[in-house]
Amino acid sequence: MKNSHSFLGLVLGLAGLFLSGEVGAQRDLEVADMTPRQEAGKFLDKGYCDDSYAIYARLYGKDSLLKDFMGMASSETCRRRYEEADRLLRWAINRDTQYVPAYYAMGKNFIAQASEDSALHYFRTYNRVTERKIRETGSAESEDPRAWLYIGNIYRVRMHKRGITDKEWIEMMFAYERYLQIKPNDPGQYQLRSFLEKATAKRPNPEDVLIWDERS
Repeated sequence: MKNSHSFLGLVLGLAGLFLSGEVGAQRDLEVADMTPRQEAGKFLDKGYCDDSYAIYARLYGKDSLLKDFMGMASSETCRRRYEEADRLLRWAINRDTQYVPAYYAMGKNFIAQASEDSALHYFRTYNRVTERKIRETGSAESEDPRAWLYIGNIYRVRMHKRGITDKEWIEMMFAYERYLQIKPNDPGQYQLRSFLEKATAKRPNPEDVLIWDERS
């Protein structure tokens, strides 16, 4: 699992450049005025995975809401119970192939396992299904542009470690540019635009592989 945690840390670290109950002992978190669902989300964000799962499971058992089911799945990823998270998310996808949050969560589940190609597949699927729904409904309310950021980050980490092909370079650049189109005011936009400018000059030839640590 060491390599998995290392890969996850690199991807989440890059993302961090551009993103700004009756359970346990409250973990020193300010949750007094939160609803149980907000409390569970806070625990999940802070990595208190067992606590978040317990709250989401209680809520789902009471109301059977899909958002709480997804909270259970995300908590399973947080608990490194990847097969269980996979089982829950596949159930959600089979129930409704247009339910985009399940594709996004599946991508994150595979990132946590350092399964880069599987993560890329689900983030691409998320973007494809989301953009189709936007065309059909005219609403981007459910869109999470971080899927594009994750795609770019996966290729960026791969570029550092073993190199990327010209095709992968194109997808990396497009993913970052698409993210900036959707989130032009992201606090990390200047760092990302600087990277894109430098990376433009590094495009590999079709027959070559680009290995670049961004230091030169």
